[in-house]
Amino acid sequence: MFENPSILWLEILVLFLVGLFLVGMLGIYVYKKAKHIPTGDCSYCYKKKQKLLKDYHKVYGNNH
Repeated sequence: MFENPSILWLEILVLFLVGLFLVGMLGIYVYKKAKHIPTGDCSYCYKKKQKLLKDYHKVYGNNH
């Protein structure tokens, strides 16, 4: 690493992109936790639950 000066810019670019990816993933995780959106395995069922409740309230109303 950092031995050949002709490809030094490529190595720096790769390191920057990997760092940007990790910061992005961490940012998404923090955003979901701040907005109380489920993460991990619960996020899969959360979407189905929201649609099911919406369809239920459409048919039966909010009083049931």
